[in-house]
Amino acid sequence: MGGGLARADEPKKLDQAARNDGYSLFYDFCSQESQVSLLLWVKTTPPDIAAYAKEISATAKEDMEILKKFAATDADLKLDRVGLPPFEVAVRKEMADDRKQQLIWGSSGAAFAQAVRMTQSEVTNYGMHVAKVLSESEPDADRARAMGKIYAKWKALHEEAYKLGK
Repeated sequence: MGGGLARADEPKKLDQAARNDGYSLFYDFCSQESQVSLLLWVKTTPPDIAAYAKEISATAKEDMEILKKFAATDADLKLDRVGLPPFEVAVRKEMADDRKQQLIWGSSGAAFAQAVRMTQSEVTNYGMHVAKVLSESEPDADRARAMGKIYAKWKALHEEAYKLGK
């Protein structure tokens, strides 16, 4: 098949620069998500939504610490170097701005709770897939296992979004 996409049954092979991009993206993602519970200082929401936001923040903080440990023991692993094209950077900034607008200024009450569910479903989906690709492409067995566990946590958080409010 064309398009340069790997087949599903082919192992994912990423060089160090590509893995650095992945780890940097995941670290940046966790940094952003670690702040989501701060919204609860200025917004009220049902207890299950509040607990979900706190769980996302706590998971992101835990994962940032794991990534810092990876980088501390591997001089080749950089958490601050992302090689994205400027267009992709602009798209991601626009999406983040939309999420901020929706969560901070664009909703309150039940609409805020719905916005949390929707935005966090979107971001947890992204996070779990970045962690999965990193776990499958990581040549270090210990880090691959750790990223597999991180993937499982974000997958569970993603699935939890669908259960909220029912």
